[in-house]
Amino acid sequence: MRTHQKMALLVAATALVGGTAAVAAPAAVAASDACYTQSTIGLTCHYYYGQAWAEYGSTGNHVAEIQGLINGTTDYRYSSGGSRLTVDGIFGSATERAVRWFQREHMKAGSVDGIVGPNTWKALRGYRT
Repeated sequence: MRTHQKMALLVAATALVGGTAAVAAPAAVAASDACYTQSTIGLTCHYYYGQAWAEYGSTGNHVAEIQGLINGTTDYRYSSGGSRLTVDGIFGSATERAVRWFQREHMKAGSVDGIVGPNTWKALRGYRT
């Protein structure tokens, strides 16, 4: 894309947001304040909109979305001694524990595996499995 095309897009975007330049910045808002229902996908915290497979060792925005959804849409912190998941996009032992808890408590899953596949995503997004 040429420089003048980029500038035209910036000017158009600036006009759409009331004359001030909008710059995307990392959200400093707690996940519980940022998660809500979006008509096309269900619950979201706006880190990721898809349903990529996630398990221990996974990293990325899809993991941050899982962490945000567990923090922002469940009572996990009360059952985990008051702690929330760190939304860092790293699927470590704390995230695996939280996913297992979610599967057991919210999905009533017969097989709790700590892996976020299609059924767990569906439940995280607020749909019955």
